[in-house]
Amino acid sequence: MFRKNLLMAACGLLTLACGALPASALDLGGHDRDGVVVGVNLGAGWNSLEATVPSDDGPVTGETGTQLDFSGGVNVGWARNDYFIASLGVYGWKEQFWLRGDPLSITTFHFLAELCWFPRGEGFWVKGGIGAGTLDFYWSTIPQVKQAQKGGTNYVAGAGYEFRVADTAAVGFAYDYRYLTVGEFEGLSDTKVHSHNASLSLRFYMD
Repeated sequence: MFRKNLLMAACGLLTLACGALPASALDLGGHDRDGVVVGVNLGAGWNSLEATVPSDDGPVTGETGTQLDFSGGVNVGWARNDYFIASLGVYGWKEQFWLRGDPLSITTFHFLAELCWFPRGEGFWVKGGIGAGTLDFYWSTIPQVKQAQKGGTNYVAGAGYEFRVADTAAVGFAYDYRYLTVGEFEGLSDTKVHSHNASLSLRFYMD
């Protein structure tokens, strides 16, 4: 948990520091945006599942611990000017661990409509979005396998900085927070998934 909080704080400070610097001091290419934009994100994520569990003393709300694992996604969008990119994105995260000697995995998928805003037309950006997501649960116990899947509403908020390395390409870093709510799930109620993601971002600007 300490390493997670430290990395999240470092990402936030780095983003704010780059946002405060003149973009001309950091970028090597142009900044024109007009046409199709393709993005790729590769990094690490931390998921935690929050739910209400029935008990003899009444419902109890609890949250699982978090685990570092691979996170990634792609998005395709359209830019009409230097300040906004509207896009559709697909992202995923998977956690695998052992429970009482049996393999268990939890996977989330996020399908999002996003709007990315560049306040200065370049460099620093923030985004928000809404869409749908799924929570997948797989638990292999001899002699049976338990599987479950449930969909729900998904929200995202994020920030980052991109360095234009050419007129049609940019690299940078990003932080996303994705919130998925699925309601009833395998005897649990008010089930939610919190997903924190730090990643390397690549954007390709097509004419």
